This record gives sequence, structure tokens and C-alpha cells, in this order.
Amino acid sequence: MKRYILPVLILLSVVLTSCEDVIDVDLKQGETLLVVDGWVTNQPGPYKVRLTSTAPYFTNQETPKVTGATLIISDSEGVTDTLKESESGIYLTQHLQGKVGNTYTLKILSNGEEYMAQTEIKRVPPIDSLTVKYHEESAFYEESGYYIYYNGPEPVGIGDFYRFKIYQNDTLLSGPGDLAFAEDKLVDGNYIGDLQMNDDKAFRKGDTIRGENWAITEDNYRYYVELSAQINNGGLFSNPPANVRTNVHNINSKGKKAVGWFGGAGVSSKEIVIQ
Repeated sequence: MKRYILPVLILLSVVLTSCEDVIDVDLKQGETLLVVDGWVTNQPGPYKVRLTSTAPYFTNQETPKVTGATLIISDSEGVTDTLKESESGIYLTQHLQGKVGNTYTLKILSNGEEYMAQTEIKRVPPIDSLTVKYHEESAFYEESGYYIYYNGPEPVGIGDFYRFKIYQNDTLLSGPGDLAFAEDKLVDGNYIGDLQMNDDKAFRKGDTIRGENWAITEDNYRYYVELSAQINNGGLFSNPPANVRTNVHNINSKGKKAVGWFGGAGVSSKEIVIQ
């Protein structure tokens, strides 16, 4: 009987292999939408607005840039600035200066559609200092190295919302784990001391670190809450993916929609070199 085992296994392998079919799933691509990413702050301009369009999920390439659009930003003081396209899909202000307390309206004319977005620049507390502590790798720290801590006041009055950014040697840390934001509901009017800013990445001697606090609107904060939920939506109990909110709207309710965000923020910063 043993002499028949090998031929039977070979035959079974051929049969199973012949049963494999390549199935191409024809997924609906959906409507192409305008994607907006732009900011106005209290820091010196120019301010940048990036325009792209959505692309099929499985394209696996850079999203198309939207060129030839007309962008105008006006503020609550009556200042109007027509943005200049500095490179494909990148539009820069020419003379606008953001101010705390002002509101800003962005108008976009692109491919026969007109979009509007509005934001404001909120008050921002100063950063008193950034301090550095060295930690060995442990259950609390993913790697040995230096960690940065934020120190500064939080203004009295509930309703402040923040996003925190870190630059390492002039490069913004922009991984999924670097999206840090908070509200003041539980810390209103208190001094914020030793708030750890970097969790996933330790720094080294000689690194120049700049920490920034962006005071954002409540709607912008809710946008980050939804964005973070989608970024971390995985695993066995993940929810169906969903679009996050946007503050960019087509003035024609029946026109093409847009996604993305046009934001305003008061920005404070501090820099330190790890010695």
C-alpha cells in the first residue's frame, strides 16, 4: 500500500492547485472629492492651503494635486488676501497676518464649484519651559532615551482646546501616535507641570526639540477626536470606517462635497537642545 501514497499525494496536490481561482473584486470608486488642508495662525505668514482630491483606496499612490483653483481668505477686520499657487496644489497667502480673536473665511473656486470654510484664532497660553528627563526602557517607556515635558499655565475659563506638536531637528513628528490633543475641562485655570509630550519615540543627546501648543476651536477638537478614532480603528472589534467631519462646504447643496479642514490657531512654542 505504501507505494501508492506518493502518487496519490501528487494527484491531490494537482487537483487542489487547479481549484485556485483569482477573483478580481470590482469595487465602486465613489465620487472624487476636494480635500482641503490649511491653517491661519497668529505667527507670521505666509499661510498655506493644500488642495488635493480623493483617490481609490487601492491606488497606493500620492493623491492628485488640485491646480488652477482660486483661493481667497478674508478676516473679520475686512482684510482680503488672494492666495498664490507656489507649486502644484500649494497655495500661499501674500500679506494676511493672523490675529488672536479674529475670524477667517476661506473661499475656494475649483472645477466649477464654490466652497466656503470659516474658523477663528483662539487665545493661547505661553509655554514657560520644556524640561528633559532620561528614562531606561521599561513597561512605561518603549525605548531608553530622553523624554520632553511641558510646563505652563492654563487660562481660567472652560472652553479651551489644544493640539500639541513636537519638532525634532526641525522635522515635525507626524506619525499616528504623535496626534496629541486635549481640552481644559478637568484642568481649567491650573498650572500644567511635567506633561510628557513624546510617548513612542525617545530623543538623543544633541537633538534640538521644539514643542508647540496650538489653541484650536472646539469644532477642530471634535475633528481630531473623530480622526483619532479612525486612525486607531482596528482589531477584532473595529467599527465600520466612516468619514470624519469637515468645515469645508459647497455653497450649492447639490454640488460636490469636500473633506478636510481649514483651521485657525493661536500658537506658542519653546525650544530646547538636549545636552
